[in-house]
Amino acid sequence: MPAVGRRDVREDAIVETKSAFMVVRIRFGRGPVVTRRKGKNSRIALLASSLLTLISICLLSLGIWRLCQDVNLAGDFIFADGFLSHWQVWIAAAALTQYSCWRLSQYARMAHRRTEAATAREEKQAPSSVAANV
Repeated sequence: MPAVGRRDVREDAIVETKSAFMVVRIRFGRGPVVTRRKGKNSRIALLASSLLTLISICLLSLGIWRLCQDVNLAGDFIFADGFLSHWQVWIAAAALTQYSCWRLSQYARMAHRRTEAATAREEKQAPSSVAANV
């Protein structure tokens, strides 16, 4: 029988209190397996490519607006002076944006081709057996 008034304190306890020490263990379920395959961000690349196309169109329209304002075919441009007041800046930005869009879509297509090839290879290797329930 334990002695009255005696506190049971574990030697590996982190905190000493008047109450008993409690160890809480939190266990998480297993998450998705991390793979090292190339092109696993192809969906995000395709989404970014789509959005960058829209941004490129907007930049090109600003460049054309500024060019038309220089030859007196359009009204006043948003930026009257400064770096952003030149049509070359806007068209160059549109071209660079469209180039990055093209590169992202190439990356996404390359990853899609690799996954299709791997799937086809796995289907060829797996023997298919058909059984009838008779």
